[in-house]
Amino acid sequence: MMHKFRPIRWFTVFLLSLQSSLLADNMTTTQETPPPPPPSYQYFRYDEDYSYLANPAMQNDWFDPIKYIPLPVNDPDFYVTFGGEVRERFEGYYDLNFGIGNGPDSYWLQRLAIYSDIHLGPRVRIFAEGISGLVAGASTPPPLTENDPIDLEFAFIDLVPYLTDDARLTVRTGRFGMYFGSGRLVAPRDSTNIPQRFDGVETIYSLRFWEATAFLTQPVADSGGLSGADHATTFWGLYLTHWFDKPHNDGLDVYYLGIHNKAGSYASGTGDEHRQSFGVREFGEWKQWDWNTEVVAQSGTFGNQSIRAWTASEDSGYTFDAKGQPRLGLRADVASGDSHPSGGPQGTFDPLYFKSPYFNDASMIRPANIIDVHPNASVNLTPTMSVNGGVDVIWRYSNKDAIYGPPGNVEVPALQTGTNYATTAVDVNLNWQIQQHISFGASYVHFFTGSYIHEAGGRDVDYVSTTVSFLF
Repeated sequence: MMHKFRPIRWFTVFLLSLQSSLLADNMTTTQETPPPPPPSYQYFRYDEDYSYLANPAMQNDWFDPIKYIPLPVNDPDFYVTFGGEVRERFEGYYDLNFGIGNGPDSYWLQRLAIYSDIHLGPRVRIFAEGISGLVAGASTPPPLTENDPIDLEFAFIDLVPYLTDDARLTVRTGRFGMYFGSGRLVAPRDSTNIPQRFDGVETIYSLRFWEATAFLTQPVADSGGLSGADHATTFWGLYLTHWFDKPHNDGLDVYYLGIHNKAGSYASGTGDEHRQSFGVREFGEWKQWDWNTEVVAQSGTFGNQSIRAWTASEDSGYTFDAKGQPRLGLRADVASGDSHPSGGPQGTFDPLYFKSPYFNDASMIRPANIIDVHPNASVNLTPTMSVNGGVDVIWRYSNKDAIYGPPGNVEVPALQTGTNYATTAVDVNLNWQIQQHISFGASYVHFFTGSYIHEAGGRDVDYVSTTVSFLF
């Protein structure tokens, strides 16, 4: 059942935020040394630290009084933080899934979130975040990742048994999110109303130039209400990062990820799956160059078959020392597909819980059985507004395997045509940070499709989205 909602009155919200900025300006004019600007909001709100607001002189934002509420003990490390998000998003697909079994659809999405963060000294912390996702105007029943009127997004307890000036060991138990590296294998799905989350335990050990994370979890099964864990899937791993510099711009990731899925599903069929992923990522900056390279090998079993899959990704660019800091970049990905669907090793790469969007904001294609080359460019129009875009040419790795949708469904069947070329996606995106609390984004993507998709009954696609977010 779809739920109707009234769009948030953004003009009123904007006026309130503008008022906060004016109040902050009036405060700073009476001080000899104005406080520094507040830190940027993080995707995981529990990564934000507002302990600096224990000093009243540091408060310069309208919402600061609820970001640091001292508890009635004589210790500044005992405090509570409240915050939240309101996001209004429009999406239009013409046509969804390349028009295979679907027609045009457009709709409004609304995400509401509210959180509390309780700090009981430097060694104990309790975090909880509720979330609501609603859909209006969709012509087909929306997925549960979009339509979930009330749910528990995060709820965990952090215990810190070891803490020094240079090292910290955190044991996190409950429901939480994870984002590793560039998000190619583990990340939230930000394009949907309800992001990806996990139930389990996570241990994080941090040093000055090192961080190691070990976890044992089950993904949350979206139910359209108060969701529980997916007991058919277990996900665990170890992720190690070493930075070569203090700003953490240059580093190396080495990791192992394991998953047991009792109902793994690919174009070749469904079966009990035990998959191991071994990956290395190297990233850095030098002068005006930047790069991000990752290689992953996968092994294990799928039913009675062994697994032999892999991926490699490269994303590099050059930023010009000029007005607007224009950047030219090139991204390329290869993710193996299954060349022996009727027997032999299972070759379809599983990107696990990859970031969505991955190729572009349309989020139509899963990075499995894919080769793509994506030249791109970006420029800052103003200090708070940027534009980026590119042309992404996409082929299938194996013409005996399918193109998959983001959840893992077969989007375009495995037709053994004379060409592996699938589509070319042209995208352009606008990002505008209007002020500290309000941001606006807009995207347009056009997919030029090839004969393989046409033979499957598909056609070209136009996609458009606009997003307004208010964070506090």
